[in-house]
Amino acid sequence: MQLPWYLTALSAAIIWGIHYPLIDFAMKRLSVYSVLLISVIPIVLAIPLFTRQLGRDAEIFRMLPVNEQWMIAAIGATSTLGAVLLYLSINSKNATLASLIEITYPLFVVIFAYLFFRQLHLTPSVVIGGLMIMAGAGLIIYHN
Repeated sequence: MQLPWYLTALSAAIIWGIHYPLIDFAMKRLSVYSVLLISVIPIVLAIPLFTRQLGRDAEIFRMLPVNEQWMIAAIGATSTLGAVLLYLSINSKNATLASLIEITYPLFVVIFAYLFFRQLHLTPSVVIGGLMIMAGAGLIIYHN
């Protein structure tokens, strides 16, 4: 059974709501390197459970054009850099304010989805919601 996209997205938001305060707590005690390593440990431990699929994916990856390989490989760099910058932001201020500014990422998703793939998924409600997010972030930055 596949859950509706909005339930999985809301569930992810709930998990991130748990995750950010835990990062805030950890960053006050450990280095960014240790917190990052702790974030990766479950993925490393799960590798043996998915070796067959990982092998198939490695074959598919090798058959892709080089420019597509680079785009997929960039996932590792962008997720690591994004996590480090977020953790540093949380460490410098707090999880609440860092998350309220980081939530502006949908604007950048729109920009880069268009630049990379020429995809544009805008509707009037998406534009209005995006403007509200940006206005909220601006308000938070201005008063903090």
